[in-house]
Amino acid sequence: MIFYAHSRDDGCFQLLKDHLEAVGQLCKKNADAFGAGELAYLAGLLHDIGKFSEQFQQRVRGRNVRVDHSTAGAQWIMDKPSYHQHIGKIGAAKYMAQLVAMAVAGHHGGLQNFGTQDEESSFKKRMSKRSDEVPPWLSAWEEMTIPAAKIPFPPSLYKELLTEKKALLAWKYSFLGRMLYSCLVDADSVDTRNFTSEADRLLVEQQKQPSMVELLQRLNQHLLPFEKKEPTGINIQRRLIQQACRRRARQENRQLFALSVPTGGGKTLSSMAFALEHAVEHQLRRIIYVIPFTSIIEQSADVFRKAIGDDAILEHHSNFNLEEYEENTDPQKARLLKLSAENWDAPVVVTTSVQFFESLFSNKRSQCRKLHQIAGSVIVIDEAQSLPRGYMMPCLHALQELVDHYNCSVVLCTATQPSWDKLGFPALEIMDEPSPQDLMVSFERVKMTPYGSVDEAVSDETVVEWMLGAQQVLCIVNTRKHAKLLFERFKMHASEVDGLYHLSGRMHPAHRQAVIKKIRERLADSRGLPCRVVSTQLIEAGVDIDFPLVLRAMAGLDSIAQAAGRCNREGKSELGDLRVFYPERHGMPSKGWMKETAVEAQHVLRYENNGLSLSAIKNYFNRIHGLCDHTMRKKTDDRGIMELLKLKNTNFEIPYKEIANRFEFIDGQMESIIIPFEFNKKKSTRAKRMLEELQHSQNPASVLRKLQAYSVQVYRHELQAMLHADLLKFQGGVYYLIDSSCYDSKMGLVQPGNYIENGIPIF
Repeated sequence: MIFYAHSRDDGCFQLLKDHLEAVGQLCKKNADAFGAGELAYLAGLLHDIGKFSEQFQQRVRGRNVRVDHSTAGAQWIMDKPSYHQHIGKIGAAKYMAQLVAMAVAGHHGGLQNFGTQDEESSFKKRMSKRSDEVPPWLSAWEEMTIPAAKIPFPPSLYKELLTEKKALLAWKYSFLGRMLYSCLVDADSVDTRNFTSEADRLLVEQQKQPSMVELLQRLNQHLLPFEKKEPTGINIQRRLIQQACRRRARQENRQLFALSVPTGGGKTLSSMAFALEHAVEHQLRRIIYVIPFTSIIEQSADVFRKAIGDDAILEHHSNFNLEEYEENTDPQKARLLKLSAENWDAPVVVTTSVQFFESLFSNKRSQCRKLHQIAGSVIVIDEAQSLPRGYMMPCLHALQELVDHYNCSVVLCTATQPSWDKLGFPALEIMDEPSPQDLMVSFERVKMTPYGSVDEAVSDETVVEWMLGAQQVLCIVNTRKHAKLLFERFKMHASEVDGLYHLSGRMHPAHRQAVIKKIRERLADSRGLPCRVVSTQLIEAGVDIDFPLVLRAMAGLDSIAQAAGRCNREGKSELGDLRVFYPERHGMPSKGWMKETAVEAQHVLRYENNGLSLSAIKNYFNRIHGLCDHTMRKKTDDRGIMELLKLKNTNFEIPYKEIANRFEFIDGQMESIIIPFEFNKKKSTRAKRMLEELQHSQNPASVLRKLQAYSVQVYRHELQAMLHADLLKFQGGVYYLIDSSCYDSKMGLVQPGNYIENGIPIF
């Protein structure tokens, strides 16, 4: 019998032997970046040997039968004679075989829990599965051979096995397993794509990506006009920051870095300068820029495009409007972007914290596929202080593992640095001259004044009076509800107020971006037009705007510092006016993260003369992270992810699916609804057209990604209330709004009826 792996629409077949050997070679190439090429090659050879069966050959020839082709290769390598013959040292060969087997068994359905023979879908149960058929590997070894030389141990584990410091060995083992899985599923996808689509294969093969050296030259050229200008004031400090970043990038070896730059210090381009200089110096292959908020990621990506070129940048996040990109660029270029997004095959990847970290802890094929591309990268974590506290420890362990064993450097970039060393991850500060303290003094542009307390809240009426008394003012509050109430109260005072804007997560991303654009235009007008904005905290990070007066409802000191960065940003006056007020009850949730951080901030402010000083920020984070009351371990890993991976699990029975289920950055209680109604006519037409396209699309995932630019997140109880009121319809896997009166052109989604809205923080 001739054994085939795939068939094509034109009647051609791919030989199974060719597929397995090609996937093996691609796997090896992927894993060579972290020293596990031979192990990955074995996984590639084994992943589809279950297709050496009569049943599968009937399927590939057109018969509609279900065939499990993923278990056979896993069972073969878990057989003692097999792994003793082919893998490393006898004592640990079983565990290396287990990593290969878990990757092979899950290469379509995802990495599963090791589990037990009684646990449904577990790896253990898969391995106990028996078939009445002749084992497919008997036919496989008639056509193929596995290299005779024993596979060496990957360096990411070998060093730890020789030392007594084995507390994190199971963690490192699990991380290597996920990386091997990434190499396999990407190699399988690429070879299958190359066979089924000649056009895609040629498109990728003919792609010429710019090198790190070329990108550094582009950045230098982009910055040349700014360097030739006579610098004054803040620009002098920005130049010193960039010079320090370049110098330290060349001086220091790969490691975990901290970059402490005050808001307005130009850290976006300075951190990119560090990343490119460091990549060139240490021959690293990629830069991954991780940004916490989707509301600012497009702005940062545009800055990078202007600096180093569109051909270098891959945006991978939920708000990226692929449809608009397709409309305004060459179709082949748009197709290449889509293919690159699947496995991060680009020199510079700009993505979100959610995408980056959830992928690192995922068990799913699509999310894990890109992980091996992280090896050999400079990873910049922008606004690093915003990592969710409950996931802080797993995230930091993942970053340290990438530094230790996957040829990466990591930059924790923020104006408000936590005590990384006390958390157990000492990071080398990049800013030496000028120091963070020097920069704090140089960039002191605001005077912060606190108003009110828990027992004496500042009324909404007072806040509105402050706003009416200023020509240009930004008011940032904690909840959507408070933003809505303030905005409505403001309109009651002056129904025809010129230059009044509202921003919150009740507006879909495309709507928010349009409003931010108007705000920027108004602030840039030389006539000093009135501009009054009520916003949730989505405006705090990375949105480059400058107000002389900023009002901030009491929150964590890091949030207050971000608000300060929107005040007198360019140093137009000696000191800007930042007023921090304790809001009325509806402006402060009664419990939860926002309440806790506000309480801790108030405690620190009682004892610090300057609430924005480095000492105040350190004190605040020490309290938040449990370093003052010995609750750090519980607070920074509140889902117990690291507990699942302690060495007490001596057989390394990794619960991959359980880990993925526990690691969820985004609140699982939120649901997306699509808003097809206009905030301007053009956008409305696009959203409606995409909903219609969704009904007949051969690639619904692509359409859904485009629709995210018109989505609003709501809690499940809100979704149920809207369904009960017949305001939504379900189509193509999404809910969409059918009543245009529920979407306001200024405030976004309006509550149906009188159901109670929780105080919802927006990040």
